[in-house]
Amino acid sequence: MWPQNALTERLSLKWPIIQAPMGEHTTPLLAAEVSRSGALGSLGMWGFSAEDGARRIAGMRQQTAGSLNVNYPLWGDPGDLTNTAEDMRATLQPLYDNKSLGPVPQPSASAGCITDEHLDMLLCQRPEVVSFHFGLPSDAIIAALKEAGIFLICSATTVAEARILANRGMDAIIAQGTEAGGHHGFFLGDKITTRPSLLTLLPQVVDAVDVPVIAAGGIADGRGIAAAFMLGASAAQIGTAFLRCPEADITDGYRAAMRTTSDTSTEQTDLISGRPARAIHNRLTRQLAESGTHPAPFPAQYGLTGPLEKDDDPDYLGLLAGQAVALTRDMPAAELVETLASETSACLSAFR
Repeated sequence: MWPQNALTERLSLKWPIIQAPMGEHTTPLLAAEVSRSGALGSLGMWGFSAEDGARRIAGMRQQTAGSLNVNYPLWGDPGDLTNTAEDMRATLQPLYDNKSLGPVPQPSASAGCITDEHLDMLLCQRPEVVSFHFGLPSDAIIAALKEAGIFLICSATTVAEARILANRGMDAIIAQGTEAGGHHGFFLGDKITTRPSLLTLLPQVVDAVDVPVIAAGGIADGRGIAAAFMLGASAAQIGTAFLRCPEADITDGYRAAMRTTSDTSTEQTDLISGRPARAIHNRLTRQLAESGTHPAPFPAQYGLTGPLEKDDDPDYLGLLAGQAVALTRDMPAAELVETLASETSACLSAFR
């Protein structure tokens, strides 16, 4: 049950611990240190060209031969956003004025997809794992990646989503509870208030599918990993705890905010990016919530709130983090992996 199982054998892992991708906050060094320690390091591809993605993978490969997970969040293009979000722009303008940022820009649309260039890059680089968030790409892309021997995983926030992922060929499924930091990976419906926590979601997903299930959400130490394994998980995915590692790419203001949190410091909000995400609440999220203004479509809202981060003021940063943020620690990634493994072993041994 711990630490070896079918998933760890397939991916050549010493520890069934996955460092969450977390977009641009993950670096080749972070992924390499995690993989070198026997867990699964991950690199986010959000916002990176295929050429840049290849460089990120190569940077990790230069440092370790360990397994790598490459992640793609997928979303549709919202279309022409010209002259939209005027209320949100008006609400943000005083904040821009206070920081001498000029006028709030017009929102601009974008889509998250695996382009032909990215697919060619993946088939060339052949990371051990490719993961998806917010749903799946086309069946043709899935088939091409599987034919190349790449292990595929995707996030599910309900049992219904997990069944769809299993039926479409995922090799493992991430059961993401509402405690998780960052963007909620739902792709069926949009009502966050009915989504289950990890404690209730995980055993139901384990019962519903015949592939390994990875637990995600609110896990920051060995106690959380042990609990996930007791509920049937084959691995635990951890994000927020790795943000405190020096190898992660976050600002000093972000790190300072994480160090002063409590159990009530986070909330689900769509006001940072336009899509529900768990973040540390601060002056920005409070002011936008009090205004009652609707955000621009995801991820165009980022283009409106992002410039406020210029001076690294924690009151105006988009501080994505999970509910277990107060349990996180400042330590190098390799030390964190070893600490998590040791803590988990001790917890599970106590119940033998």
